[in-house]
Amino acid sequence: MVLEKLMKEAARSTVNRCACLRKGMSTLIICGKHNLAFAEYLMRECYAKHAYPHLWVFDEHLLLKKTKTTDEKTKAILPKHTRSLLENSDLVFWLSQFENPKTAWTVLGEAVCSYWDHVEESMKTKPRLLVNLLSAKCMKTMRIAYKTYLATFANAINVNYDRVKKTGLNVAAGLNGRKMIHITDPNGTDLSFSIEKRRVGMEVGTLEECFSTGRECEVEIPAGEVYVAPQEDSAYGTLVTDEVRDFNIRRLQMDFEKGRIVHFKAEKGRASFQNLLEKAQGNKDRIAEFGVGINHGMKPIGLRIYDEKALGTAHVAIGNNTHLGGTNKASIHIDFILYKPTIKADNSLIMKEGHVTNKFCTEVYRKWITRKNGVTGGKVENQATTTLMNHNQNNDYQTRMIEIAGR
Repeated sequence: MVLEKLMKEAARSTVNRCACLRKGMSTLIICGKHNLAFAEYLMRECYAKHAYPHLWVFDEHLLLKKTKTTDEKTKAILPKHTRSLLENSDLVFWLSQFENPKTAWTVLGEAVCSYWDHVEESMKTKPRLLVNLLSAKCMKTMRIAYKTYLATFANAINVNYDRVKKTGLNVAAGLNGRKMIHITDPNGTDLSFSIEKRRVGMEVGTLEECFSTGRECEVEIPAGEVYVAPQEDSAYGTLVTDEVRDFNIRRLQMDFEKGRIVHFKAEKGRASFQNLLEKAQGNKDRIAEFGVGINHGMKPIGLRIYDEKALGTAHVAIGNNTHLGGTNKASIHIDFILYKPTIKADNSLIMKEGHVTNKFCTEVYRKWITRKNGVTGGKVENQATTTLMNHNQNNDYQTRMIEIAGR
């Protein structure tokens, strides 16, 4: 009953806070059989907002049973009436429709996956929430208890999004305009790279910006990260991650030179990682992303797409980063999670062993106050500290912080 209540609350947060749903909107909810219950909760919340939801349930077992004699070309076609449904929806909730996304291509075949590629293409202009709600079967392969997973999902969505945004703006302000990032952690990570002239982005988990500015109209939830694409040839040093559970890799150590992995070893799964790289195409072994988790409701459980959002974690990725403003083109994008990172941007300590430092926050406000009020010396420090504690990080201050911190 407690878990059911959490999931219903998460559906309410998804509709009201994440989707920013308004009266009269036509909504499409795409789901699989494994997350149908949550999709139904979303429907109820849509009706409560006087919106018009349509539920589309993808049953891959029924598909495999009923389409044995159907040719592959027919399976891949997106019919006109389905395309019309997508094009006439004001907003799309897209829950993970595959029981196991990792094996979907193998189990369902190229034609079915191409069909879903066409679905995605047809709603590119639509505001959409990508809801990462995987199946019990998928969690079992990664040795994660399903009830724990569902509770983690719900708690990460039932958060104070204003607080997530404020945390993100603090971190983003510390990265914007900086040149060199240096990361260390207790496992032996000691990695440096440049983010000079690279845009710092933030993913809070709502469609607010989409509806107000027309930007950021594809949002993934649970969410919560600040991210940047490093200069692709700038990484030097060592990156160590505890595990990549979905590939059965443990204690992976990667050495970087000129942005590329030049050597790696692992306590377990070295061959699996080597096979992954050998099968991939493009700049598969080059640094692609640096990110910092900002979601205070997310607790790490060993699932990378969740753990990277948790406040107190950081992640470094290799592979494709064109979607982040980088130049790497690759067939893979793999995130490696650091759980107690210490992060320095140029000479500023942003995070120490997983905690955003008060000194850093005060420094950000000091720069803002110097420009805004023209005060100098000790008055700046006192006023910055007071502002940080008492001003509640007003949105006007937040917006300017990102622009000012690196100047």
